[in-house]
Amino acid sequence: MAEPDGDSWLQLLVDGAGLADLEAFRAHAVRTAPPGMAAQVESDARRALHLHALLAERTRHAAELTVLNDLARQLTALREPNVLLTEIAVQARRLLAVDVAYVMLTREDDVLRIEVVDGSMGDALRGIELPRGVGLGGRVLETGKACWSGDYVQDALLAHTSTVDEAAVSEQLGGILGVPLRVGDEPIGVLLAAGRGPRKFSEHEVGLLTALAAHGAVAIHNATLFEQYQRAAEEIQRNVDLHDRLTRSLLDGAGLAEVVEALALVLDAGIVVLDAEDAVLCSAGDDAEAKWSRLVAEGSFQRRTSEEGVAPIVVSDSYAGCVVALRADPVDDATMRLLETGATVVGLVLASDRAVAEAERRAHGEFIAELLGGHTDDQTINRRANAARINLGAVGCVAVLRPDAGDTEATAGGSRLARQESGWSAQYGGSVVVLLPTHDVLRVRDDLRQWDAPVTVCVAEADGTAAGVRAAYRQAHNGTALLAALGRAGTCAAAHELGIYQSLFTQVGRDDLRAFIDSTVGALLRHDQRYRTGLVPTLETYLSHAGRHSAAASALRIHVNTLYQRLARISEVLGEDWKDSGRTLEIQLALRLHRLAESLPG
Repeated sequence: MAEPDGDSWLQLLVDGAGLADLEAFRAHAVRTAPPGMAAQVESDARRALHLHALLAERTRHAAELTVLNDLARQLTALREPNVLLTEIAVQARRLLAVDVAYVMLTREDDVLRIEVVDGSMGDALRGIELPRGVGLGGRVLETGKACWSGDYVQDALLAHTSTVDEAAVSEQLGGILGVPLRVGDEPIGVLLAAGRGPRKFSEHEVGLLTALAAHGAVAIHNATLFEQYQRAAEEIQRNVDLHDRLTRSLLDGAGLAEVVEALALVLDAGIVVLDAEDAVLCSAGDDAEAKWSRLVAEGSFQRRTSEEGVAPIVVSDSYAGCVVALRADPVDDATMRLLETGATVVGLVLASDRAVAEAERRAHGEFIAELLGGHTDDQTINRRANAARINLGAVGCVAVLRPDAGDTEATAGGSRLARQESGWSAQYGGSVVVLLPTHDVLRVRDDLRQWDAPVTVCVAEADGTAAGVRAAYRQAHNGTALLAALGRAGTCAAAHELGIYQSLFTQVGRDDLRAFIDSTVGALLRHDQRYRTGLVPTLETYLSHAGRHSAAASALRIHVNTLYQRLARISEVLGEDWKDSGRTLEIQLALRLHRLAESLPG
């Protein structure tokens, strides 16, 4: 072994001698040192050992920096937030040689939540939440500085909660070190490393975890931005897909069903379209309408109290209904924006449908007025029927709806009947006329009798020709007047059910009717007209009360003696035999028919 001198120690350090080699060389140098040189040799040895320690520390520090740089590269390559958080916890546990490491992130309400744990014995730690200032993680969040406790559960300087303490005991946690996760000056969470049992943490360990947290925070921020970018890109793509599908549907002349089907496909959800009264207009998706019915029945979905998954439909600045998305998962903002786009397109379709329906309604009205007016030849009528998209040859019956409480109910009823029977409706002559492609008059009558509307309706059979439809209209029109005159307003009947009344009020029947009325009570009618008396209503009231004088006088609001005087005058006009039972029946019938004739048009 060489004689010890300064160069020898330096050469040993350069050669990478270990601590054991240095100690052996030191012992040899002391033994073999010349007299008086022992102190110098000892001093050189101490300096060499000190230099060795410094070199070892720097080597370790360089190795740790290399590890941190490698970790930084690994972390920045991760894009999935959950995978990234797990990797940070794994590397923290490995870097500090601790038993457990976990990551807590800050939520919008300034509460920390444990998102991932590495090294735990169970699930006690996962999902724990801490407000600012509570527990070691809350202390780090509040102060923005690293903090450690040698024995967490026993540390009286920290604010404790029973939930966290129970989890710490369950995991046998003792010493815990926490460092902030920050992006710029914004705290996003806390990284924690813990040992099972009491443990102290050196400044060096605090620095290591702090450095890892700095890299981790940047990686978390980048991953979050990447995730937001991906969501935005996906939303844009979904918007493009929806826009393309809806545009193609509109250009192809698709109706509401096709548009709703496209919306359901893009959103991967059941779609229900409601009108302004919450009636279902259309649905698409897996069993969407049935699901909606269950929600309504259960009362678990109230459109007016919940905006989630509901987009309003506006047509001409008025609320026209809404589009509802039915999904197992909550509807996020991106889906809501797509739903609103879909609702706008649905509004366009409804507005288009309304415009087409209005145009058809006008065309139907013009054609029906021309048809029933009877001033146009059949060839022209057939040509205009085709232009109005009405199959005149298929018309098997005509329904006339006479409004008894305003036009609204009759118009709505006519439109409803036309939709149900695939027919055509329009207003004409103060009523609503509906041409129906069916010969089953009685079925139409029965269906109409189920309605609860103040409308008088009569249905007459037609043969599909212009003349036949006009004749059916006259029958049905007269029929509604007859029903009203007979006190049956608000009811429905087939024209042929009106029997003798309907036949009497044909053109031929009217002449016979007038002759019968004139021969029976004509003299009394002329007397009232000439002298402005009220003998006809007096006689009607008297006969309707079966000849009871007091009841008739009371109904007429006259004294009984006055009634006797009027009856005597009637006998002078009609003759005394009017009181005979056979003659009385004829007079009563003649008066009733006279009332009906006066109430009918023509």
